[in-house]
Order: sequence, then C-alpha cells, then structure tokens
Amino acid sequence: MSVNQTAFRLQTEESESGITVSFPADTALTESNAEELQRGLLALVAGRTHPNLIVDLSGITILTSIILSKFIAINRNVRDAGGHLTLLNPTPTVRMVFTVTRLDALLDIKPAASGMPA
Repeated sequence: MSVNQTAFRLQTEESESGITVSFPADTALTESNAEELQRGLLALVAGRTHPNLIVDLSGITILTSIILSKFIAINRNVRDAGGHLTLLNPTPTVRMVFTVTRLDALLDIKPAASGMPA
C-alpha cells in the first residue's frame, strides 16, 4: 500500500451543519504537509463567524505529533471565532494516537455513526 506523504487536495463540502473536509484514501499527515494542512483548514473558516469545521479522518493512515499540534492550533482558532471543530471518523490507529496523547479529552473526536456536533 502506498502512502501519499506530500501534497494533497482538501476535499470540501459545505452544508447547513458546517464545512466538511475529507482527504483521499491513504493520506499521511506528516511534517511534509503540516503547514499546508493548517493553511488550508484555516482558510476555510477565515472571516466566518461561528464556523463549524468537520474534518473527516477516514482517509488518514498516519498522523504525526506535528499534526497533533496543528489540530490544537486550528481548534483554538475555530473556537476563538465562536465555532466548533469536530474530528470525524478516525481510523482505529489514528484514534489510538489521540487516546494515547490524551488529546481526545481536548478535541472533539467522533465516530461517523455519532453524527455532527449539536
């Protein structure tokens, strides 16, 4: 299985519940694309009041510590704008990273079946 460790396109969809972002299958979020990820996600919510950003992690196979710090910063920016960040549908491996680092207590991480934030 090959893993895309460089540039990726954020796939976005806007609905009443917010902006949903997803990634191509087998995407690795690493130091090589951390800045691109942060810029892309922050650009989606820039200038919006009360933005709801939903990041679908189902296509993510690898997540490094720098990406965790980016999600913390993005969460802070979205909350400062009165919005909400939800990390949706992490794979078991990605979910374990959030659990081991205890970031599941700081970030809103939901399986796909639980739906969107209220």
